[in-house]
Amino acid sequence: MVTTGLAPTEQQEEKAGRLAVELNAPYAPRARRSLNRLIAEVGAERLLVVETHQLCLRDNTGSEYRFHPNMFLVRGLNVLRGARDLFIEAAELGPGDSVLDCTVGFGCEASLGALVVGETGNVVALESVPELALVTREGMQCFPLIQKPLRAAMQRVAVCAADYKDYLPRAANGSFDIVSFDPFFPDPLRGSEHNINPLAHFGDLAPLDIPPVIEARRVARRRVVIKHPRNYELSEEIAGARSGVVSARRGGIAYTILPAF
Repeated sequence: MVTTGLAPTEQQEEKAGRLAVELNAPYAPRARRSLNRLIAEVGAERLLVVETHQLCLRDNTGSEYRFHPNMFLVRGLNVLRGARDLFIEAAELGPGDSVLDCTVGFGCEASLGALVVGETGNVVALESVPELALVTREGMQCFPLIQKPLRAAMQRVAVCAADYKDYLPRAANGSFDIVSFDPFFPDPLRGSEHNINPLAHFGDLAPLDIPPVIEARRVARRRVVIKHPRNYELSEEIAGARSGVVSARRGGIAYTILPAF
């Protein structure tokens, strides 16, 4: 269900109506009701709220999620300064490359990819939860990053509401240079991006499965990159096919590389 802030403008009400149509969900006018009262009266489990500057996901437990670029500001500035970034190194990205990010999350890796591939490249990022995809899409377009190169990169990411389990089998052979995964893992690292509860609360916690990885190797022209905790034991099928691993000596994150077919 879609609604607005407490005292919406006409433009916000129109936007809420458009998003409701896009989600194929009901639109509930706020009518000065608190979100708790609105949820109780309409019996909704989850609301997409059109606020003044961004979208908010709110559910009947009181949990909320608003988009934030998370570590992209730090990592993006480091890339601009010429510092090492594990994802960029693992993917071996360059200007003009195309990237399919199967699990957009906070959009950090997708935005880093867009920063490196530039205006001649292409980054598509998938989010399987439709209302979360809208929050991420709107956030990446509108978040007020001061640094123009970072803001432009984030805005170049095309966020699609799609499950990679459905998207990959329909994609053509070699249609992207790089395909990447950053799924949720059962034991998130302390201080990691996945430790921020609201995204995990609203996101799809399904573990990475073998068939989509096989499809990803077909869809990728060069390689597949999987982000995971450094000490996490990947399945035998994935671990046996990897051609390399990129990690930092003191870091808890690793990127496993699989060659394309």
